Amino acid sequence: MACDMEWREVVSSELGAVIITADDCLHCIELQAALIESPLSFPNLWIERKGARELFAEYPLFAASIDVLPFVGIFSQGEGKAVIRAATPERIAEALAIL
Repeated sequence: MACDMEWREVVSSELGAVIITADDCLHCIELQAALIESPLSFPNLWIERKGARELFAEYPLFAASIDVLPFVGIFSQGEGKAVIRAATPERIAEALAIL
């Protein structure tokens, strides 16, 4: 369920995902297409890496972890719970299964 929430609302929800992307990221486009077919069942927000300055300032460890896009941060009530590099629906499901 993609949402109209701001990133602060997504990270503060019971379970939320922030998906970091970039214009030139082909894997990001693939993930977006996969999640249109089979949406996440919790709030999630796509953010361009270059426009995530506030999020990165608030969560510097999350920001420092980002290497391979798409990069997903799973949050719960303001706390980072998992990060998924080179995210795919399968990798997201695996991360959620161990929370």
